[in-house]
Amino acid sequence: MHQVKRLNTLKRISQFFYEKSNLKVAILCTAIFCAYLVLVMTRQANGFEIQNSNIKSLGMTFGFSESDIITFFQLRTEKMLSAYINFNLIWDTIFALIYGVMYAVWLSVLLKASARKVGIANIIPFLQVIFDWLENYSIGYLVEQYLINGTITPYIAKLSSYFVMTKWLCSGLTYFTIILGIAFLFVRLLKKK
Repeated sequence: MHQVKRLNTLKRISQFFYEKSNLKVAILCTAIFCAYLVLVMTRQANGFEIQNSNIKSLGMTFGFSESDIITFFQLRTEKMLSAYINFNLIWDTIFALIYGVMYAVWLSVLLKASARKVGIANIIPFLQVIFDWLENYSIGYLVEQYLINGTITPYIAKLSSYFVMTKWLCSGLTYFTIILGIAFLFVRLLKKK
């Protein structure tokens, strides 16, 4: 019963994006994404980034070890770690929603003509959003724990790494679906000629 309700909810969300998405909305979403990235994310990241560091943010790597996390934290002051918490729990959480909507809109535009065949494929980007949020909150927890007692929970560290890896795999799936949508578009254009 609950699975049917969830599936119906996903279908309604998917249908909403198919109905409301067009090229103008996709371009607007892309402009918002770019503006937020340049004007907000880069400015907020300045609070914790270290010049010439191999790892600017744990979420930008494809997984990490417990020692990577400890090293990342040790290289930063308490103020920088507080900025990192805010970055993850506020600014990156909003960013994930922005890119999720943008990708869903683009996929809806590209897949609209094939919506019956591809179903809810247009909302695949929200998988990445969910794992990005899980990553943000688990890393935020680790930073807070480190600030309190100088240690982190190995289980949460490993879980955070899995969330990051899954986020990037979902990102790959999103890009694959976009490429597939572009291919569908070209096939439709060639059939019309």
